[in-house]
Amino acid sequence: MVSAILLAAGRSERMGAFKQLLPLGTKTFVECCVDNLLASAVAEVVVVTGHNHAAVEKVLEDRPVRFAHNPDYRSGMAGSIIRGFRSVSTASNAVMIALADQPLIQTDVMDRLISVYCETGPAAVVPRYLGANGHPIIVNSRLAGEIESMDLTMGLREVLRAYTAQTEYVEVGTESVLVDFDYPEDYQRIEAARKE
Repeated sequence: MVSAILLAAGRSERMGAFKQLLPLGTKTFVECCVDNLLASAVAEVVVVTGHNHAAVEKVLEDRPVRFAHNPDYRSGMAGSIIRGFRSVSTASNAVMIALADQPLIQTDVMDRLISVYCETGPAAVVPRYLGANGHPIIVNSRLAGEIESMDLTMGLREVLRAYTAQTEYVEVGTESVLVDFDYPEDYQRIEAARKE
């Protein structure tokens, strides 16, 4: 069983607007991300909220997700990952970590990563596009203890560094695994492309 956590706790300071709720077609960023996860082979979706959590929960209230609020969201992504790991089902064998600023990652990419994990049960599965590592990643639940006690300033990368030899890197055919939206010009670019 692979669970998914969607990290949606940040303040979006560089964007200048709360990007989780920015419109993308008829949905918001966070709705697109959640719907893609729900359509994939993950068994459950846990949305980690922080800043503006009530608004995020409101927009997702009709979807079968659970929420894990991270009141210390200002400390960065590592704290939200820990909160997410503590909130998934104890039956989970692995956790897919997805980002709320990557609404373009489609279900087929997620399912391919899950398939690779289920075939070999590595420490982690990481998508790559043209040799560059991206997201979402899948982490084996046996690393949960290390993740839940990780140094918040070092983050998940430091934990996974020790498992490089036990990590499966999956080359995918889409740059969506690398593309996130941090700045207003990023959002303007995706909106322009969508309207072409």
